[in-house]
Amino acid sequence: MSEAQAEPGLSTGKRGGMPPILASAGVAAWLVLIDNVSFWRTFIGAQDGALLSKIALALSVALVLIAVLTTACRLIATPRAGVAVFALLLIVSAGVAHYLDRWGVLFDKGLIRNIVETDVREARELLSWPAFIDVALRGLLPAALLWWVGIRRSSAPNALLQTGGVALCAATLGASVIFLFYGDLATTFRNHRELRFQLVPTNYFNAVYGFLKGTDTKPRSLAAVGSDARRTRIDAPRPRVLVLVVDETARASNFSLGGYQRETNLALKGKEIVYFSNVSSCGTDTATSLPCMFSDLGMSRFSLDAGHARENLLDVLVRAGVTVTWLDNNSGCKGVCARVRTEQMPTSGDPKLCMDGSCQDEILVPALDQLLANVRDDSTIVLHKMGSHGPSYFRRYPAPGRFQPTCDTNRVQTCTREQLVNTYDNSIDYTSRVVAMVLDAARARAAELDIAVLYVSDHGESLGENNIYLHGLPRLLAPPEQTAIPMMAWLSAGASRSLPLRPQCLAAVSGKAFSHDNLFHTVLGYHAIDTSAYRPDLDIFSIARSIPGCEGNQDR
Repeated sequence: MSEAQAEPGLSTGKRGGMPPILASAGVAAWLVLIDNVSFWRTFIGAQDGALLSKIALALSVALVLIAVLTTACRLIATPRAGVAVFALLLIVSAGVAHYLDRWGVLFDKGLIRNIVETDVREARELLSWPAFIDVALRGLLPAALLWWVGIRRSSAPNALLQTGGVALCAATLGASVIFLFYGDLATTFRNHRELRFQLVPTNYFNAVYGFLKGTDTKPRSLAAVGSDARRTRIDAPRPRVLVLVVDETARASNFSLGGYQRETNLALKGKEIVYFSNVSSCGTDTATSLPCMFSDLGMSRFSLDAGHARENLLDVLVRAGVTVTWLDNNSGCKGVCARVRTEQMPTSGDPKLCMDGSCQDEILVPALDQLLANVRDDSTIVLHKMGSHGPSYFRRYPAPGRFQPTCDTNRVQTCTREQLVNTYDNSIDYTSRVVAMVLDAARARAAELDIAVLYVSDHGESLGENNIYLHGLPRLLAPPEQTAIPMMAWLSAGASRSLPLRPQCLAAVSGKAFSHDNLFHTVLGYHAIDTSAYRPDLDIFSIARSIPGCEGNQDR
């Protein structure tokens, strides 16, 4: 069959089909030039010198990328499978490009993990008509055109000859560009590592491969952590209770307790809390930070594979005889609470709190009240909040919110800076009110329980700084808005005496650098659990007791 003839049984369009090499080059050029706006914005912005030299370098790199992608595409440019693969490639790449361009997200295996683990509610909040229109124009339209025109059938020798020729051109072009612009290219890619997470389609190919590779290595059994754990206060007169509030997407820079110019923490005034002003997160997404903050490994040794292979803080608490309950108003605990009592908050109920399949965090307070009323033993109760999860920040608090005007859409990039910040600040203001309710519930039980409240966020959030929105950037590339998080603590008089620790001593260390690494050891220290897994140098309460004047049992 000649190259001009169509494959039997396949309609190749009104023109008899496009030559395979032309189809391959067209798809490659479309991907490089149309779906890589973010890549070229970063690349060109990284260059110094005259505009003409910037354009020359960018065009040279574009030609190399087109040649390389054309080589890869020519290998699969067949009338049936080739058209289908090209159409899928164009559509998926358009979707990836939309979120790169609009929200500044970077595609790595962590983002793929978050996509896989998200629920319907979170996924729905990421969709919008502009997204559909963008994908239709950049993906569906060229895919439909290619499907209509079709690709001619080519003989195997001709396919190999064309592939080899294009590969040779790509190698020659690549070598020439490297020779002419090596210094500029080396500096650019060394100083802007985000470029490899922006280049479509290789970014999501690598991300999916990395994710799938990681899932294949998960162990079948868990390594024990703190197998020697035991409480050293078995005969204490009253139960020691910790309410651990794990927030979502709260960034420290918008907490007035930490110096933010707006009163976003007004509800916490007079609540006798200690605010920690220099705390960093383990990761920039929930799927990483949540398992990491409950792990004994610490940020430097933690990986999801290693974390999944081991027991976590909650397992150690249970082994030592502490009752653990996880109350969830989020999309799950990412495996952390798999072996403890867990209660998922309802997704409907009070119309003032619940809408579109989710409820605001106030719904956690009655559940906490009920648990505290029935506490008989040392206990840890984890409240996993929805917090300030984006992009629909306006859904995270009761309307209308203290700060106006607001951004009442999930298309946050279309709002003004003032609207977006107002809406996010309203979510922080509501978080303060919910935490105040939790503190009131704990204070109401202080006569019968030695009780404390510890609050910490899982990671921060970008609100358009440097054209970056949301969170989830690789930690080495993440801005401080995504890693600097709020943390605060409150101790009842009974908890202060039994630890022993005066709040003044805790306040004295509140400006020190802490991180999620401290949580594991601080909670073990609070419950007076003796185990080889415990490190007092990472226990915030122990650190506070060690400063001059705070040693020993001191009254409040």
